[in-house]
Amino acid sequence: MAKCEKILIAGFSGAGKTSLVRALQASAPEGWELFDDLDQLVFKTAGKGYARLADLIEGIGWERFRVLERQQFEAWLKEEEKGVLALGGGTLSPLLWELYRRGPRLRFVHLDVPFAVAWERLRLDVETPRPLVARGAVELEKIYDERRRLFLELPVTLDGVLPSEDLARELWKSLGS
Repeated sequence: MAKCEKILIAGFSGAGKTSLVRALQASAPEGWELFDDLDQLVFKTAGKGYARLADLIEGIGWERFRVLERQQFEAWLKEEEKGVLALGGGTLSPLLWELYRRGPRLRFVHLDVPFAVAWERLRLDVETPRPLVARGAVELEKIYDERRRLFLELPVTLDGVLPSEDLARELWKSLGS
């Protein structure tokens, strides 16, 4: 089987995907070059005139945001370098499942946290308020339950309550790096 060249980290908003990407970058073996967050890639390309990602989504709507997200995702996958990408909380789609079926060079990872942990992290993150928080805990937990069913189908699940540095070591080890 071909060696893994791209790691895609999925998980609910507040699971710690961006923190895990940073920990993976800090401990990366030679040859791993790209470490990105899909939401930030979308914001960099389409966020001119908006102060935050939440403002962009409010301004263009979720449907348009998902189109931009998919475009950035597809462009990132075409990059030749080995890389790690934190997916947006709602990125999982039939496209990703098709990629998983055909892509032995892709490693999908689910970063799992209980809803209560995700909600607490989201609620307390005043520096980068998340668009979904405005919907409230009850509505957000419904979305969490729907998405978690998809996340649990991914081949690797990591406990997002553990320190990101420990998870990074575990993931690099599992890849033989």
